Amino acid sequence: MIVMPSAPMRNSGTAAVYVNTVFTEEECDRILETLDDDKWEEAMVGGVQEKGVFTVEKDFRSNYQQKVPVDDMGFPLNRIAEEISRANSEIWRFDLGGFAEDDMPWVMDYCRQGDHNDWHVDLGQAATASRKLGFSLQLTEGSEYEGGDLGFHRIKKKREELTRKGTLIVFPSFWLHRVAPMTKGARKVVVGWVHGPSFR
Repeated sequence: MIVMPSAPMRNSGTAAVYVNTVFTEEECDRILETLDDDKWEEAMVGGVQEKGVFTVEKDFRSNYQQKVPVDDMGFPLNRIAEEISRANSEIWRFDLGGFAEDDMPWVMDYCRQGDHNDWHVDLGQAATASRKLGFSLQLTEGSEYEGGDLGFHRIKKKREELTRKGTLIVFPSFWLHRVAPMTKGARKVVVGWVHGPSFR
């Protein structure tokens, strides 16, 4: 006798992308003013050469990055975490823990023609294996650059919706997405992940 499992509990929000303007232009400028020109480094990709090892692979990804400066009050990460917690309770209802000490958010700078991040998912190996939700916070107004747009596989969003300065975009870390090649100007964003126990 074959015993079939009960009908699965399906979450209709699995493919949802949450978009909300959370920071003012002044607050975005405040973040930008705390960046250190000497701390920019080439962005890397994990697992291409070896499991858990991050290397510069410009065919897959080309941009600069530096760790997000956080003030004594936890700004800006406390505001981001609060908004993601609210969005998660309404949409995905994932079991979340928070930011991981070995996988903290970055400021990404797409400032050279051709800078990009090819199609990928954020859930991977080693420190990235517990990523549940990814996010991108626009620090630059969309009118300041061309190309460089964040895009999601089979999820349609208008450019102006995703490129407004101060807008937080949140999505499941297993969803395929990319940053298209830059053609003009520069785009700066805060990018990071909220971690949690393994999916089950």
